[in-house]
Amino acid sequence: MKKHVVQTEALEIVDEEGHVRLRLGISNDQQPYLSMLDLSGVVRARFGVQGDGSAGIAIGDENGKIRATMGLASDGSASLAFGDKNGRMRAKFGLSQDASPTMEIEVEDGELHHRNRLAEQGTPTMGLYDQRGKARIRFGLTADGAPVLRLLDQDGTVRALIGLANDESPFVQFMDDDGKKPTWTQR
Repeated sequence: MKKHVVQTEALEIVDEEGHVRLRLGISNDQQPYLSMLDLSGVVRARFGVQGDGSAGIAIGDENGKIRATMGLASDGSASLAFGDKNGRMRAKFGLSQDASPTMEIEVEDGELHHRNRLAEQGTPTMGLYDQRGKARIRFGLTADGAPVLRLLDQDGTVRALIGLANDESPFVQFMDDDGKKPTWTQR
């Protein structure tokens, strides 16, 4: 059986009154997309694929503000994000590139202030980030289940640790400039 191919740059599906309700096409940057529109012509949902292989779904409100997204990035990370009525993403849940679960919550002024994740060894950690998005404080559990608080410099290097050692004794430790060797430890 011979197949027939129809080629076009865009395809629009309209309702009985002629309102465009579905649009299938190629974006200005040559990426494929599928958009669903409400009766007012506002895009309420859009599925797209990017040139780097990432793909995502965006869901908008009646004002055209994106309020929820779900995506898979080219690095393997996946996310589900929620935005406020102004379209600013305020909460994000997902898996990082190393497959560890993450949770991010934006508190104010478009800056991320709180992030949770499971560390590579599978233990829960929480981080507080500066306005540049750099972790400055991390606290959580070690691979052995002991609590630890890490203080990081502006480059993300661990400079101080406070926690419980494997024998449950408390400790404070200051690290060298590289964050690799302790320069002072108190137990």
